[in-house]
Amino acid sequence: MTIGKKIAEARKRTGHSQRSLSEEEGMAISKESIAKYEAGTRTFPKDMYPRVAQALDDPQFYFEAWEETTGFVNIPYLDGAFIDHRTASLVHLVRMETEKAMRGMEKTYWFKPPDQYSEIEKEEVQKVVKELLDAAVSIMNLVAALCKEHRFSMKLIFCQWRTSLKEKQYEK
Repeated sequence: MTIGKKIAEARKRTGHSQRSLSEEEGMAISKESIAKYEAGTRTFPKDMYPRVAQALDDPQFYFEAWEETTGFVNIPYLDGAFIDHRTASLVHLVRMETEKAMRGMEKTYWFKPPDQYSEIEKEEVQKVVKELLDAAVSIMNLVAALCKEHRFSMKLIFCQWRTSLKEKQYEK
């Protein structure tokens, strides 16, 4: 799906018209330009991603825009046939994926330097890394679902969270 179509879907999810989106603070973009981006007749500039994402403040679009701007290093929005976005279901998924990742961590040999790992041990570490990513994606999707369900601004929540990381001295 093109970024224009993703913008259109997010705009509709958040109740924005093209005009109301263009009038959001910090956008500095016309309704006509938004229409052209959505139709795919004009290339969407990369420097606009953060502005549009913040103006829309749509959890699903944050995930999708992240993928568009970073390539493969991203957390996907889970929307497969076996995903239920209700909180209880996502909590169960988080628990299941986190426990699986932690079991993998416990089985892995962490006592020797990485350059001394055999090929089989390196494959095991890669498997654990992928299980950790499964846990991370489930947690991030739970965060998105909670923000959506409780009508929290994901942008505001992330700003507050980043401030708390600095207060804990986890981040400079």
